[in-house]
Amino acid sequence: MRTTHVLAVLCVLLSASPIPAQSSNPFVELPTELLAGTWLTRNCGVDDEPLLEVAVARRGVELEPLFLAAWEGGPPEAQTRTTREAAVARYQRNREAIRDAEGLGLSPEDLERARERTEEQYVERALRSAEVLYREQALRGLYLTGGEQGRRIVEEVAQDPDSEFNAAAKRLLARDDG
Repeated sequence: MRTTHVLAVLCVLLSASPIPAQSSNPFVELPTELLAGTWLTRNCGVDDEPLLEVAVARRGVELEPLFLAAWEGGPPEAQTRTTREAAVARYQRNREAIRDAEGLGLSPEDLERARERTEEQYVERALRSAEVLYREQALRGLYLTGGEQGRRIVEEVAQDPDSEFNAAAKRLLARDDG
């Protein structure tokens, strides 16, 4: 089973049953690579985020090299391939929907823009968005692990006004002040 499928199944199972306040954190026991993958892909619901943050912070030194690689390299090829395939499928569904666009509630301008967008443009936008989200999550992971190298990267990004991750890094460092 692919790692992304394992992560999705794990998140569904974890979110299907409520976790009582007194129970242990199910993310803490995950193997290191699975925990990092879960964090980076954020397949879990918002309710699980505090538990996931605690697990990442506790396992910091183990996870920092994985988050550093994710920050520097972006999503793995398999994830990029899956994102591309999903974007192509969504584009095709959207094309079918706009052929008979009467019930969609789109303005004529929005409909025209949708018709003008090429598959390549749509897919590239989806891939870019997925990469930014993945790398931003890697940056958050580097912050949470508390390692020297990770913190230095977050601080450097926060000081770089040209970085697309500048605002995210500043929000992370503001957590220290708040």
